[in-house]
Amino acid sequence: MLRLSRIIAISYIAICLLALALTALFGPLGYAPFPLIPARARPPIVVTLWYSTEKREWLEASKAAFEQTNPTYGGRPIQVELKGLGSPEIAQRVAREDWRGETPPTAISPASDIWLTMLNVPVSEAPQPLVLSPLVVVGWADRAKVLWPNGPKNFWHDLHDALVNQGGWKALGGSESWGPVKFGHTSPLTSNSGAQTLILLAYAFHSKSSGLTTADINDPGFITWLQGIEGSVASFGDSTGTFMNDIVTKGPSQYDFGVVYENLALQNMDAAQQRQGQPLRIYYPPATLLSDHPFAALDGAWIKPEQRAAALVFRDFLRSNTSQKLALRYGFRPVDPNVAITVDEDGNPFKKYAPNGVQIDIASQAETPSAQVLGGLLEMWKNQVKR
Repeated sequence: MLRLSRIIAISYIAICLLALALTALFGPLGYAPFPLIPARARPPIVVTLWYSTEKREWLEASKAAFEQTNPTYGGRPIQVELKGLGSPEIAQRVAREDWRGETPPTAISPASDIWLTMLNVPVSEAPQPLVLSPLVVVGWADRAKVLWPNGPKNFWHDLHDALVNQGGWKALGGSESWGPVKFGHTSPLTSNSGAQTLILLAYAFHSKSSGLTTADINDPGFITWLQGIEGSVASFGDSTGTFMNDIVTKGPSQYDFGVVYENLALQNMDAAQQRQGQPLRIYYPPATLLSDHPFAALDGAWIKPEQRAAALVFRDFLRSNTSQKLALRYGFRPVDPNVAITVDEDGNPFKKYAPNGVQIDIASQAETPSAQVLGGLLEMWKNQVKR
């Protein structure tokens, strides 16, 4: 009888220890009036996402909405940390494992997947797009009316000819007080929108929208033509968001036209009107490039399996109907087909700013060149064009 009691006691202790271990690993196993480890007291799984800065407002709003759902994985709460950087820097630092004393990322989301392929970023599975945003040109209404009174006819060439015209706005029919035609975009070396601008200019010079070659980018005629445009740029900033803010705050005294993402243009329409007393107009290049903002869970020794899995939980939330509706309000085109940009709601900027030139449909898209051609284009710009 004593032996049987010992067996029962030992078995009970073993079951308790097993339950404790399983609870520690996987969370509560079911209802228990006295849980061994409260679920919310368990250490969180921290997911660090490095993202391109133009989607800061949307990601911060989505993170707040995500946290309200009390997300967990394996019974442990998920905690998301966000860090905004330029797209090229994100990819370059991950490829080199250059953390600079900071927490390394669990996942990244540059503006475009071209940086993932160009720098061979190690990913655990195929990246998925989060939102879409085409590259556009914004211009102050009074200037745009002079340059394009009936709309653009030869988009980039019209702009080039205006920029190299020594007579400035007066020679084009505008006010002498406007001075020279002033244009801007971000640096192709540090910003995705800058690199996309360079690609579109190369296509425009060669009158095509696909099949860009090494010979095209090294064409002396193209280099000279490009120098004419870039010579008018006062400075090449690192961030598209900062550049858009400069357009709004400094106005036509420094920028008549600038190349930015559609979502940033939409977010800043009201501020531009209030600050400068006139609206901004949006113009779509005849063939533009879309930024797809891929979410890439990384494949690195510094990432634990539960971090990677928790990152995918956050990714799925960002692609959910809830977060995609938030994206629409921040001027992004949702990837969820059930969230239409034509929805008739007060918070829909695509409807609100239709008078400013917003287009629902984008007629043509340019082809993203190969990593080799893009690398050569950036190198040529760095050595022969950048001042």
